[in-house]
Amino acid sequence: MPRDLRDDTILTADPDRRGRFHGNLPDAWKVVYIFGGVSMYAALRAMQEHLGRTDLSLVTANAIFLSPVPAGPITIDVDVLRDGRRASQVAADLRVPGVDGPALRVHGVFGAAHDTELSHQQVRFPEVPGPAGVEMPPERPNPFGQINFHGQTEWRPVSPLDDPGKGHFLSWVRLRETEPHLLSLAVHGDVLGPAVGRALGPPDDSAEMFMVLSLEIGIRFVRTPVTPWVLQEIEAWHVGDGYATGPARLWDEDGRLCAIATQTAHLRRHVPQG
Repeated sequence: MPRDLRDDTILTADPDRRGRFHGNLPDAWKVVYIFGGVSMYAALRAMQEHLGRTDLSLVTANAIFLSPVPAGPITIDVDVLRDGRRASQVAADLRVPGVDGPALRVHGVFGAAHDTELSHQQVRFPEVPGPAGVEMPPERPNPFGQINFHGQTEWRPVSPLDDPGKGHFLSWVRLRETEPHLLSLAVHGDVLGPAVGRALGPPDDSAEMFMVLSLEIGIRFVRTPVTPWVLQEIEAWHVGDGYATGPARLWDEDGRLCAIATQTAHLRRHVPQG
C-alpha cells in the first residue's frame, strides 16, 4: 500500500546526546536497499529539525553515499557547523547497525531569501503535455524483481523508453500519499537512471542489464512545488569508465523551476539470480 514519506521518516531525538536522532525506514521505500533520495531526505529532515530555524529554508545540499542503507533502524548525528543571522551550515551522518562509520554523509545550507530583485533564469519549462495527457507506460517484465519503491510513486514518462543514443529524458512523477513539500524534492532529484538507460539503449539480454547506484547528489532547492506532480528533465552528460554524470531540473505543473540536481552514479552490471 502507498505510504506517506513524512510518516515513515518520523525521527526521535536522543535524550542523552544532543543532535542525535533515531528513526526506522520501512521496506516500502526499498529498491534493493532504501532508495538513495529517501535516505538523503531523512538526513535533511534531521538537519532541519535540529537547526530549528523557521526563518531559514534549505538552499542547497550535497550527499555522499558511502554504503547501502537497508530497511530498518537508522541513527542520524547532526552538527551545526555555523549558525548565522541569514544563513546556517549543517552536516549530518546517517548510520545503520553493523556498519562502521556513516552510510551517508550530507551537508546543507539553510538561508533566508534576500535581494530578490537580482534575478535571472536561463532555462525554461519544456513544452510537454501535463501528466493527465501522458499515457501510462505498458507493463513490462522487471528483471530486477518487485521494487517496493515503485509502489510509492506514480511515474509517467514523456520521452520514448527505447530511443538509444539520446541522453535526455523527461518524465512526470509524484509521491502517491505525500503532499508536496520542499524536502521531498530530494527524492525526485535522485533520477539519473532513465537518461542513462535511454542513452545506452535497451540491453540485448538480461546479462547486459545494469544498475545505476548513486555516489554523490547535489541539489539546489529553489521553491516548493505547488502541485504533487513534478516534471523531471534529466540529462546524462557523460557515461563512461563505469560512471555516469548529469543534471536534473525539477518543475511543477505551473512551470516553475523547483530544484536543480546534479548526480554522479556508479554503473554496475546486474547478475540475474538463478
